[in-house]
Amino acid sequence: DLKDAGDPVKLAKKYAETGADELVFLDISATEERRATLIDLVRKVAAAINIPFTVGGGISSVADVDVLLRNGADKISINSSAVKNPNLINEIAAKYGSQCVVVSIDAKQIDGNWIVHLVGGKVPTELNLFDWAKEVEQRGAGEILFTSMNNDGTKNGFANQVIRNRKHSHYRFWWCGNYGTF
Repeated sequence: DLKDAGDPVKLAKKYAETGADELVFLDISATEERRATLIDLVRKVAAAINIPFTVGGGISSVADVDVLLRNGADKISINSSAVKNPNLINEIAAKYGSQCVVVSIDAKQIDGNWIVHLVGGKVPTELNLFDWAKEVEQRGAGEILFTSMNNDGTKNGFANQVIRNRKHSHYRFWWCGNYGTF
């Protein structure tokens, strides 16, 4: 039940002008539609803002990262491709540095366990959220973008309890525009 929020370039400019300190653009249908991220849109958004800009969706190679960075992205975000090929995290971090690599993790709480999902939260895996978060950090991810599939789109707030209840407090972990640690 997605709704059109308006022109992405105008919205990005408005967010930057009203004090946002970073913008994340996730083309969540790119992987499912088996296409690259909308490069022209990335270029236009990057030209309209003066804050750090992370771009994700449809990224499956270092070559994809090259194109996005050349067109204005400051960082990239990978999700499904990272699960399918974890070495991609290592490759991107080795070439561009960990500060460039954001691994998005979509997870859903099922029977008390947080299970990682792919393709915009539609395909469950065998991976546990916290085990996968540790692995991506060890592979070179500089940041983790967590989306709770239980909370996403519900307007019931963030899944802060997931972060608060963790004993590990040294991972850089942020979600839905808020930054936190777990």
